[in-house]
Amino acid sequence: MADLTGKFKTGKLPKIAKGSVTVTIERSPLEGHEADFEQWCDDMLDAVLEAPGCLGATLLRPGNATDPYQMVFRFVDVLHLRQWEKSESRQQLRQHTDSLVASERVTVTAGTDQFFTALSEVDRHRSRVGRFVADVAWVYPVAVIFTVWLAPFLARIDILWRVLISSALIGATSKYATGPVRRWWRRRRMLPQNLTNL
Repeated sequence: MADLTGKFKTGKLPKIAKGSVTVTIERSPLEGHEADFEQWCDDMLDAVLEAPGCLGATLLRPGNATDPYQMVFRFVDVLHLRQWEKSESRQQLRQHTDSLVASERVTVTAGTDQFFTALSEVDRHRSRVGRFVADVAWVYPVAVIFTVWLAPFLARIDILWRVLISSALIGATSKYATGPVRRWWRRRRMLPQNLTNL
């Protein structure tokens, strides 16, 4: 049975993986041992759910006989995952894996709380020209508004100060005003909206 938290020292784990941690284990049973394997999976699932810091666990059975089983569980942090990994109950259960499990693959994902918000923060892949045009399309209206409204007041100021003030105001507006609008717009385009046939 594979390690869940690797060979890192326990004290280093919080720096490596912050926040909650999700583990997905893909297993295929040995031929002729399917019933014993399913019982073992149920026992493992019960043990995980009783472990301190476990936020939930489930077993996804295969749709086809050739597909693997998927066990997914989540812990509040990687330290609780390490505690489960080294626990006596897990050590006892893993003694039977050689006689039941044909193959196993482990995936550990840290910080999945930020997954959905991260999607909305990522720009879609565009060419350099496309990114430039998109940036100009967002900055141009802000620049026009500042030029029309502030030009009469800034006309009496030295040109260096005028450019500095204009640049600072346009930059701040782009970051704190149009930036959130851009993220909201990307989120609407990336995620399904009002779908009825799911």
